[in-house]
Amino acid sequence: MIEKTTMVRSNKVINEMSELESIIIGSVVGITCPLLTFVAFWWTAALLHLYVSIIPLSAVITAALVGLGFGFLLDAIFLRKWVGRFYLVNVWLMAVVYLSLCVVAVAFFMGLPVGTLVLGIFAGAYIGRREHHRQVNSPQVARSLRRVSLLAALVTAAMALPIGILALNEQHIIALLETNFGLDKTIFQGSTGLKLIGFLCFLLFAIQYWCSKGAGYLAFRMGKNAQ
Repeated sequence: MIEKTTMVRSNKVINEMSELESIIIGSVVGITCPLLTFVAFWWTAALLHLYVSIIPLSAVITAALVGLGFGFLLDAIFLRKWVGRFYLVNVWLMAVVYLSLCVVAVAFFMGLPVGTLVLGIFAGAYIGRREHHRQVNSPQVARSLRRVSLLAALVTAAMALPIGILALNEQHIIALLETNFGLDKTIFQGSTGLKLIGFLCFLLFAIQYWCSKGAGYLAFRMGKNAQ
């Protein structure tokens, strides 16, 4: 009975989606799945190689390719179902996927918060569209968007904080800032440097919060207008 109800709701959501929205969701999910399996297999094999020496270096590459292929296989089997249930899936599961992508983004952008900022905006837009398809009222939308925006802001700031602190000890980064922005290197030393990093993380928190919230409201209202 539960499975039948879920299928009915899934079909209802599919029918309400525009063709463009379905294509976008399919593309995002289709890329995300093999990306995460590729990274999971790669990093697991790399850790085993580095710290346990169970597998040779050549096997790390093989494991990464196997993970990529496994992700594409999952896409071939489940992608259509995932697209239909995109707005019905458990929010906690989506949070886990979001956090996993944030870790990958931090590694890909070498510590810069560009990837996490973009993912936080996508998270807000997702909740906006999700609430549109659930046909909830404005107060519920506001609560949901506050929560997801707060989560996104905390994740972005929390991931930037340790990287910023580590950057204070990287002389080539300090020299780069001195050359390009004319900053005195003394402001990066001691408590002054820590306060600067704290301020920048707070600013990043605020930017992420309002961008995620704005994206969520825009996605929700676009959905309303589409009806």
